[in-house]
Amino acid sequence: MDNNNSNAHAGSFSPPGAGSHDAAQPPADQLLSPSIFGPTEPPPAKAPPRPAARPSPSLKLVVKGLKPIERQLLEGLVKVSQRRTPRLEILPGKQATDADVIVIDTRDAAAVAWTKRHPWIERRAVIWIDGTEAPAGHTLLRRPVQWPILPMVLARALESGPGTAAAAPLAGHLAAAPARRPVRDPQILVVDDSLAVRAHLRSLLEPRGFVVTDADSVEVALQSVARRSFDCVLMDVLMPEVDGYEGCRQIKSRLRGANAIPVVMLTSKGSPFDRIRGKMAGCDAYLTKPVDPEHLGEVLAQQLSAMPERREPPAAPRTESSIPRITARFAATRPV
Repeated sequence: MDNNNSNAHAGSFSPPGAGSHDAAQPPADQLLSPSIFGPTEPPPAKAPPRPAARPSPSLKLVVKGLKPIERQLLEGLVKVSQRRTPRLEILPGKQATDADVIVIDTRDAAAVAWTKRHPWIERRAVIWIDGTEAPAGHTLLRRPVQWPILPMVLARALESGPGTAAAAPLAGHLAAAPARRPVRDPQILVVDDSLAVRAHLRSLLEPRGFVVTDADSVEVALQSVARRSFDCVLMDVLMPEVDGYEGCRQIKSRLRGANAIPVVMLTSKGSPFDRIRGKMAGCDAYLTKPVDPEHLGEVLAQQLSAMPERREPPAAPRTESSIPRITARFAATRPV
């Protein structure tokens, strides 16, 4: 009997000291509620979603032909370039019109037949491997191909491609329309965050007849080109806030057609990928520091002669143009 009673009370066992007055206490799961310890802090706000990363710019290639081992070496170079800006990208043949550079193996009959079906490539940047002759502005490359220097070859192909200033003979431009050149001194905008560099470029250019205006940032440069006309912009690459590549893109997007201004990138970064990046930003030439004065003069003469009628002269009276004197001194130009 005692055992049954003990079993009957086993399910209602209470700890020592428990009594009927304990029924008024809150359940155990409420002991840590805000009403006991005060209000809790609101949950932390969720961080705003990060904007999707912009894909790094790529230099698009279409390749026709090549031996299997050459294909493997090229694909290896493409993989390595994914850590660089711009990266290399090989497009299928059906997307050839989207390519920046087209590579043709002249020893491959199918590749040569493809070029005959697409005559528009004469107006594009093309590298002919083992070719004996090529249209104006195209690039010839001999075998064995030195694949590690391909980025440099691509940069030169872009710089000298059809339609660029480097592809056109300087003397031809000068002979075509020398009398229609604006009667004024050439206006140059120098954009560099270094006062010393701006002063140095001014000392090189002003004795040669150039009128120099300087800007210490891309923002100031954009304000300057909005207010007045320039014949060329010398743009540093490494600047705070907005770099020279973006500055070049903005100038090219704002000033088109007859108002277009050639932009020469000026920087201490001279790797092939940097040159390609500058070309993809729209620059017309790429010079590395320290600048050779003679080479700088050649490049400016080339850019000024490429579009002799791109804009009307400013309303303010100017002195007689000194461009013929400058171009005579630098007539024998070399590729940029």
